[in-house]
Amino acid sequence: MADSTRFDFSVIRTLRLKRGLTAEQLATKAGITRATVTKIEGGVGNPTLETIESLSRVFHLTASELIRLGEVAHCEQPTVKTFRQKGIEVSHIWFPDFEIFRVQAKSGAWKIAEPEHHENTAEVCLVLSGRIKMSVGGQIHELGPGMAIRFKALQEHRFDVIEEAEFLLMHH
Repeated sequence: MADSTRFDFSVIRTLRLKRGLTAEQLATKAGITRATVTKIEGGVGNPTLETIESLSRVFHLTASELIRLGEVAHCEQPTVKTFRQKGIEVSHIWFPDFEIFRVQAKSGAWKIAEPEHHENTAEVCLVLSGRIKMSVGGQIHELGPGMAIRFKALQEHRFDVIEEAEFLLMHH
């Protein structure tokens, strides 16, 4: 059984409503009672793993995905470090499984990716202002405000600032 201090399965109600189901319809599809659905959605029930598995199938999730959705969320504070080099100012905002590099750079500045900062993650580059040229795995992409690209972070990549720019590099 789930620990009620660590889990809040009221998220079941949100999932149910997003799919346009009544509590009765969800109960029928999951093979459980309406009373069980009501208790779980109200945060009163302490569902068994079997019940979680039954509900997860209705929502096309794995049981572990549904359990993760039910985990009580705590806000995290990032570690932030700022550094400057060659016309570039970077704020590195780091969470255990997500990183953001806020880059402000002068025209003509450039930077080649450093492999030690990358793992088997994806990287998104989102330009907030100015213009940059991203070279990724031999392909060149010119990006302006509101434009973004996503690529494997382990690919060789570099950015060249065409016009003073502010952009985000996000590793996920």
